[in-house]
Parts: sequence; C-alpha cells; structure tokens
Amino acid sequence: MKRKSASWLGAAALTLASCLAGITSAHATMLVDRGLPTTNLNNIAGPSRSNVAWVFGGSPTDYWMVGDTFTNTGSQTWAIDTIRLWSVEATGSAALWGGIHGSTMGLLPGSGAVSNATYADGSSYQGDTGAYSAMYQLDFAVSVLLAPGQTYDFFLDGTGGSYGIPFVHASNAPLSGSPQDGANGLMLYANVVGGTFNPLSVGTWSSFGPNGGWDKPSDVNVQVFGTATVPEPPTLVLFGLGLAGLAFSRRRKQV
Repeated sequence: MKRKSASWLGAAALTLASCLAGITSAHATMLVDRGLPTTNLNNIAGPSRSNVAWVFGGSPTDYWMVGDTFTNTGSQTWAIDTIRLWSVEATGSAALWGGIHGSTMGLLPGSGAVSNATYADGSSYQGDTGAYSAMYQLDFAVSVLLAPGQTYDFFLDGTGGSYGIPFVHASNAPLSGSPQDGANGLMLYANVVGGTFNPLSVGTWSSFGPNGGWDKPSDVNVQVFGTATVPEPPTLVLFGLGLAGLAFSRRRKQV
C-alpha cells in the first residue's frame, strides 16, 4: 500500500456526476459520522498527526482497492441514500464497490459526485515533503437497506492520480478530534481484475507498523446519510364477532 506523501501532485479536473453533487435528501439524516479529522492535521502535528491517505498499486486491468466498513448500530433498519468519502490527489472519476458483509460485492450504479474539499480550518492535505495536494469530497447516491447489526463493506475505485485510482482519505480515530463512529483501526483491501471483483481477494489490514506503512492505525473516513425506518409490523388478523370468516391487513412503512 502507498501512503500519500508525494510533492509533485497537482489538482484534478473535476467530473460532476450531476447538478445535485454533494446534496443529500432533504429528509436524510446522518447515520454514520466518521468524517474528516479536525485536529492534529498535517506535518505541524508531528507524531500526533491524524490525517493520512491510502492507495494500492496495480495496472489498469489488475489493481487493488482500499476499503472499510460501517455497521448499523441502531434498532431500526437504515434506508441509506448517500455514502460520502474523501480523496486526495487528482481524481478524475470515482466509483464505489459495496455490499452487505458476507454477500456479493457489486459496483454501485453511476459515478460519485466529485467536489472540492478542505479541512474545517480551510487547509488541504500535506504530504511528508511539505507540499500540499488537493482534496475532494465524493458523494455516492445509493439505495441500500441495512438491518440492525448488519455491516456494509465498501471499496473506493475510480480514475486519476499517480496510481491509477484515487487515494482514499483516512485518519487515526483517537487523534482526529471529530466523531469517528465505528472506527476500529482496521481497513479492507480487494482486487479487481479485468473489471471483475475478486471475492477471494478480500482481506483486512492495519496501517500500523512497518508492514502497514504508518506509525499508527487508521480508518477510512466516511459519512452515511438516509433514514431509520420502522420495521414492518406482523400481519394483523382480525376475528369478526359472529362472522364466518376473518379479515386481515398489513401496512408497510413507506420511506
């Protein structure tokens, strides 16, 4: 894996997926908040630096992606309409593979909406050499139902940058200064060959240590938007007094 630290990387030409880029449903709420860090940013933070970005290498037809997970920790089913990530360095387009943990991963329809981004203080991502690289917000319009206790796996794909696909932004949860829902210091990796996702390639890795590429663990920064739905009630059977038959009704919560 490669940690984003090069000094010669410039800004990208943006691909806007739609005129509604970055806008979520008016009724959507944030279900998972593991957003960008707000403290200990960049080189000035020294050993307490919280922000990092990751990519794996490969060829255009055989490459590895960085991914992560989030879990429905609530008591209601989540109807998810937007998954938001961030990337560092040139991002021509963004795509997302995803699926409920243990199921088949699929390439979500359409491209992510790519827009400019910065940290809350207005700064951008700084590499080890001191040079700054552009940051982008990636909003993926999805239609995912995630039941209580279920985990969703996702992987960032796309074009642009020195390694063919975007660097995905991550951070060390204890040093981030912002909510880091579900952070556990572990991420995912997976291989795509000839445009096909290889389910046997999926694995878990930590960025901590010499084999991980950094001096601390990290998690992919992600925010998830949608609504929490009331579970469908059981069928109600109404016995009519003095009637030979019975009637029943079923109502489904509309989302």
